[in-house]
Amino acid sequence: MTRLPMNQTTACSGLVHARTPWFARLGVAVGAALALAAATAPAAATLYKWVDANGHVVYSDQPPPASVRSEVVKPPPPPANPNAAKEFADKEDTVKQRDRKRAEDAKTAEQARLATERKREVCANALGQLKLLQQKGENLYRFNDKGEKVFYNDDMRRDELDRQQQIVRDNCPG
Repeated sequence: MTRLPMNQTTACSGLVHARTPWFARLGVAVGAALALAAATAPAAATLYKWVDANGHVVYSDQPPPASVRSEVVKPPPPPANPNAAKEFADKEDTVKQRDRKRAEDAKTAEQARLATERKREVCANALGQLKLLQQKGENLYRFNDKGEKVFYNDDMRRDELDRQQQIVRDNCPG
């Protein structure tokens, strides 16, 4: 008998000889397992339906004899998410709440803008009134309920001056 070095192999009826190193045998085993998995994967996914000679409906993952007419049955759809409707409703509620919040924020911002604009107008008007009231030589008047002119005397002028100064303090910045 001829002695072979440890890294060589001999063929014996198509099998790998026992003197083959372990990593070579492992590669062959892994290759065979992958080939077997690849060959059985499509067959496992296919379901056949046919009627046998006795008239019974047969379902099988193995194809029927060639003489029998068969059909491939489609697999059932994956199970639906039982929480899908609730999740959709929750998302819809979240979107509605976010939109409602945005609308409220926009309304609040608009109200604040209008209030600031109104204060600016009141301030400008009060400053104008103060300027007139502080001019001593001017005869000032207002209209009463009947539409008649009522001229300001010194007391009325002083009261109006105090009122306009308070408006300026309340509405004018600084």
